[in-house]
Amino acid sequence: MASVTSCCCYVVDDDEPFQTSLVALLDAAGYPVRPFAATSEFLAAVPSLEPGIILLDLRMPGMSGLELLEQHAAALDKFVVVMISGHGDIERAVRSIKAGAIEFVEKPFDPEQLLELLEAVATGLTAKLAGAADRRHAEAKIMLLSPREHEVLRILLKGAPNKIVARTLDLSVRTVEMHRAHMLAKLGARSTAEALRVAMLANVAPWEPEGRDRDRLRA
Repeated sequence: MASVTSCCCYVVDDDEPFQTSLVALLDAAGYPVRPFAATSEFLAAVPSLEPGIILLDLRMPGMSGLELLEQHAAALDKFVVVMISGHGDIERAVRSIKAGAIEFVEKPFDPEQLLELLEAVATGLTAKLAGAADRRHAEAKIMLLSPREHEVLRILLKGAPNKIVARTLDLSVRTVEMHRAHMLAKLGARSTAEALRVAMLANVAPWEPEGRDRDRLRA
């Protein structure tokens, strides 16, 4: 489990008394903590912030916490979000979870229960960061492929054997085998199955044939 002293917390809430008390609670528990009074202020600071937990108020003037989560998901990739609300709003709670929040907490809450929750959330952050690092590593490998090797990989993702790949790309089977061998070497993969795992981790889109290519892939 991640150490609380190594996991930064960011309190994004425009309610100053609540923000002050929450910062004091987190600080006393050993969390490095930084407050923000507006989502725009937090968003501007994101590039310079360490990965951590965002305790995000649902409703705020200007851009709400929910809008931040729904509209800027990519910018929040290095954080996990705990949404906080003083309003019992099931619809917005569901939207928050769908948008990526890991938990939804209603005010008022028990301080000890919140701290227990944050310990569990810190573990989720560790897993998320590890997954993101693996994805970036896979994406860097995919960037090494030539356009033709990338095409071969995408068709293999459809489950096509070499002869269908060859027919689809108007190549000989031997040429396809050569491209596949080069692809495996660049991806550091010992088998096609391992190469496909790298591709899926990097979110490579499978080949989507049209017209004549669709007929060839089915043949």
